[in-house]
Amino acid sequence: MSSRGLASGIWMFLAASAAALCWAVAGPSEERKKELVRQLPESNQAQLEASRKRNTLLMQIIKESAESEKNVALERDWNKLSRSDPDSKTSW
Repeated sequence: MSSRGLASGIWMFLAASAAALCWAVAGPSEERKKELVRQLPESNQAQLEASRKRNTLLMQIIKESAESEKNVALERDWNKLSRSDPDSKTSW
């Protein structure tokens, strides 16, 4: 290996080490990581259930749309899909 290749390798190693050091210093602490995990939608049971319900309703609409010739998207009130109104007039 030539001295030029060796010097290039050393500089690459130093640059990678500096980047790793910056990542470790600037990255979130363990406390911040735990806080971020607590704020994820999957950690809140109510949000998780609402998300599952919304996904189920959307899949039902997609299935209905695929099985019919009409444009199902125009028939839905998409604002009511995001809310959980007990008096909504939709069939789902």
